[in-house]
Amino acid sequence: MKIFLTIIILSFIGISLSFSLDENAMKLHDEAFDRAMIAFGLAKGLNAIISLLQGTQISLTPAGLGVNFSVGEVLDPFNDMVERFSWVMLLSSVSLGMQKLLLILSSKIFIQVALVLSAFVSVTFIWMKKLSESNLLVISLKLFMLLVILRFGAIFFIYISTLLYDTTLKSEYQNATQTITQTKQKLEDINTKSRKIINSNQNMSFIEKIRSKTDEITNTLNLSAKLKSLEGNIEEASINIINLITIFLLQSLVLPLLFLWFFVNSVKWIFRVEIDTKKLVYNKIK
Repeated sequence: MKIFLTIIILSFIGISLSFSLDENAMKLHDEAFDRAMIAFGLAKGLNAIISLLQGTQISLTPAGLGVNFSVGEVLDPFNDMVERFSWVMLLSSVSLGMQKLLLILSSKIFIQVALVLSAFVSVTFIWMKKLSESNLLVISLKLFMLLVILRFGAIFFIYISTLLYDTTLKSEYQNATQTITQTKQKLEDINTKSRKIINSNQNMSFIEKIRSKTDEITNTLNLSAKLKSLEGNIEEASINIINLITIFLLQSLVLPLLFLWFFVNSVKWIFRVEIDTKKLVYNKIK
């Protein structure tokens, strides 16, 4: 049993001193943060273009009858969802930032030095008969387990979160961002065309306005038709926004809360568990 415990302790030390472990975890975290920032940028971009469209009124006066056409009217429900989406993405970005701080803390030299010293003391106590039967071994083992959680907890969480994303959420994220990007581009195109219609009434003579009236009505009707065709895209984009909200709430809120629960309960277990050093050190593994 002494040999088994020693191998386990030294294995943790070997893994802890592996620089690639920290580098890979940081790389995976940065990729997750980049995904969150892309989604946040999409949300803010959608919100900005919708705000421009909501303030757009196009006036027509065919045959002397005044008609006002609101370009942004159809976008009100969609904009409410986009605003909530932007708040979720801001929350996700903050959560990921806190996770990065935990990663940086776990890789600090003082944590690694403390873990190595704790391992050295624990192994020494295990192989010294007088000390192995004292409370010092219990204390050193508990301290070692606590340092293992501090050293590997955040790294373990990042790897689990990335595994979940790669196996389950990746395709959903890619499809959702692609659809939302396409919807944003169509809204930008509509905004550009609506501005051209509004500006066509400015800096023109009376005769030029009369000549351009037919084109203006045609363009406005085309714009109206384009908005109606956009309704299907907006519905699809809304579904994909809900998918993205689910993905990032899971990765940046649900999983961190589970990790926190695991961390707290693990620390409680370490301080509550009773270790029988005689059985632990001298009993054979069955």
